[in-house]
Amino acid sequence: MAVEIKTVLDQLTEYCDCLDVRENDVNELINLISVQTCWSTKEGGICSTFLQEERREVIDLPDCVCDCDVFTFEPRYFPFDPDSFTFTVIEQEGITETATEITDYVYSAVDEVFRMELPLPKCGCKPNCGCDTNYKLLVTYVAGYELIPDCLLPIFCEALQWIKEKNTCDCEECQPCNEPDEVGEIDYTTLTGRLQDYFLTTLTEQYIRHLSMISLCEMRHDLWAVVV
Repeated sequence: MAVEIKTVLDQLTEYCDCLDVRENDVNELINLISVQTCWSTKEGGICSTFLQEERREVIDLPDCVCDCDVFTFEPRYFPFDPDSFTFTVIEQEGITETATEITDYVYSAVDEVFRMELPLPKCGCKPNCGCDTNYKLLVTYVAGYELIPDCLLPIFCEALQWIKEKNTCDCEECQPCNEPDEVGEIDYTTLTGRLQDYFLTTLTEQYIRHLSMISLCEMRHDLWAVVV
């Protein structure tokens, strides 16, 4: 009988043959991959990962709109659950904030954007749009991967082996302590320094095409935004 896959830990335990998969190692790998693919950011939450969870975006809105204006929102995080979205316009005037939830919107599955009319002042009523009130749109929704995409499982198994070796090393099992490294030798005693350099170099050289599929860095114009 096939094992029911419910979590990433179950998934990697089932897929990574002959590898003793430990939860701490899996969590460490998920966090590292999430940082390098820009799922963990100051804006999105420094402890966020690429796994499914609630996301939050705040967008600055104009002071007023024309009669025909339709606001278009394209989610930053993908994949997402279209039914999980809530849209709230926050009106900020001095120290006062007023929240208005938007329930009338349309989702286009073709271009994966949301369209709505916002309850903002009309430009005709405010010459030069010189309003004293600030408006922001607060969007919350569920996005991320419930499980690791199947095509990335081989990469995760190999990377998990690196994490496991690093976490089980000590001065007796690995290179002698307090002695210079030989050229080409990898220091597995810490995730910082040489292991991280080696790990990221390997990812960049061999796996960027694969991990780019779940990367958000293109929106941040970072290394992972390279089109390959």
